[in-house]
Amino acid sequence: MAKTIDKQVARPYLCEDCKYFISGLKCKAFDIIPLEIFDDPEAHTYVVPGQNGDYTFETDKPRDTMRVYGEDTPELGE
Repeated sequence: MAKTIDKQVARPYLCEDCKYFISGLKCKAFDIIPLEIFDDPEAHTYVVPGQNGDYTFETDKPRDTMRVYGEDTPELGE
Protein backbone atom coordinates (compact mmCIF):
# COMPACT_ATOMS: atom_id res chain seq x y z
CA MET A 1 0.00 0.00 0.00
CA ALA A 2 1.31 3.44 -0.91
CA LYS A 3 1.47 6.16 1.67
CA THR A 4 1.70 9.90 1.24
CA ILE A 5 5.03 11.42 2.20
CA ASP A 6 6.49 14.87 2.10
CA LYS A 7 10.09 15.75 1.43
CA GLN A 8 12.28 18.75 0.74
CA VAL A 9 13.61 19.06 -2.81
CA ALA A 10 15.76 21.70 -4.48
CA ARG A 11 13.72 24.40 -6.22
CA PRO A 12 14.76 25.15 -9.80
CA TYR A 13 16.18 28.62 -10.34
CA LEU A 14 13.90 31.17 -11.99
CA CYS A 15 14.78 34.12 -14.22
CA GLU A 16 14.25 36.32 -11.15
CA ASP A 17 17.22 34.57 -9.53
CA CYS A 18 19.64 35.66 -12.29
CA LYS A 19 21.84 38.65 -11.52
CA TYR A 20 20.97 40.16 -14.94
CA PHE A 21 17.18 40.08 -14.37
CA ILE A 22 15.53 43.52 -14.39
CA SER A 23 11.77 43.02 -13.87
CA GLY A 24 8.71 41.41 -15.44
CA LEU A 25 9.94 39.73 -18.62
CA LYS A 26 12.99 41.95 -19.06
CA CYS A 27 16.66 41.30 -18.38
CA LYS A 28 19.93 42.64 -19.70
CA ALA A 29 20.00 39.90 -22.36
CA PHE A 30 16.40 40.29 -23.58
CA ASP A 31 13.82 43.05 -23.84
CA ILE A 32 11.27 40.22 -23.63
CA ILE A 33 12.65 36.94 -22.28
CA PRO A 34 11.88 34.11 -24.77
CA LEU A 35 9.64 31.34 -23.46
CA GLU A 36 12.40 28.73 -23.95
CA ILE A 37 14.67 30.72 -21.61
CA PHE A 38 11.89 31.63 -19.18
CA ASP A 39 10.89 27.95 -18.82
CA ASP A 40 14.47 26.83 -18.03
CA PRO A 41 16.74 29.78 -17.23
CA GLU A 42 19.53 27.53 -15.93
CA ALA A 43 19.90 26.18 -19.50
CA HIS A 44 20.82 29.69 -20.72
CA THR A 45 24.53 28.86 -20.58
CA TYR A 46 25.43 30.19 -24.02
CA VAL A 47 24.69 33.34 -26.02
CA VAL A 48 21.44 32.97 -27.96
CA PRO A 49 21.20 34.61 -31.41
CA GLY A 50 19.33 37.89 -31.12
CA GLN A 51 20.04 38.55 -27.46
CA ASN A 52 21.69 41.72 -26.16
CA GLY A 53 25.34 41.36 -25.14
CA ASP A 54 26.92 38.14 -23.95
CA TYR A 55 24.87 37.69 -20.77
CA THR A 56 24.03 34.16 -19.65
CA PHE A 57 22.33 32.87 -16.51
CA GLU A 58 24.38 33.63 -13.39
CA THR A 59 23.26 33.75 -9.80
CA ASP A 60 24.83 34.26 -6.42
CA LYS A 61 21.68 33.21 -4.55
CA PRO A 62 21.60 29.95 -2.64
CA ARG A 63 19.21 27.37 -4.04
CA ASP A 64 15.93 27.30 -2.12
CA THR A 65 14.09 24.12 -1.26
CA MET A 66 10.40 23.38 -1.48
CA ARG A 67 8.18 20.86 0.20
CA VAL A 68 6.74 18.23 -2.15
CA TYR A 69 4.06 15.68 -1.42
CA GLY A 70 3.80 12.36 -3.20
CA GLU A 71 3.29 8.67 -2.78
CA ASP A 72 5.98 6.51 -1.27
CA THR A 73 5.62 3.17 -2.99
CA PRO A 74 7.81 0.23 -2.09
CA GLU A 75 10.09 -0.99 -4.85
CA LEU A 76 9.17 -4.32 -6.40
CA GLY A 77 10.62 -7.21 -4.47
CA GLU A 78 10.76 -5.40 -1.14
